Amino acid sequence: MKLIKLTNATKGRIGESLILNTEAMISFFESTQEDGTKVTVAFGVNNNSWEVKETVDEVMTLINA
Repeated sequence: MKLIKLTNATKGRIGESLILNTEAMISFFESTQEDGTKVTVAFGVNNNSWEVKETVDEVMTLINA
């Protein structure tokens, strides 16, 4: 199991730390919120998803570290 620390970008939780288990992530992709803010969405098992401020490249770096 590998855990990575990301920064929440979900409305109501913006800026809060978020720890994700990389084994629970199926995919992640860039998206744009309604207000135009660019985020990365991590999609996981059981249809869970998280919006984070880190870019796809930053998430890849954390996963591969």
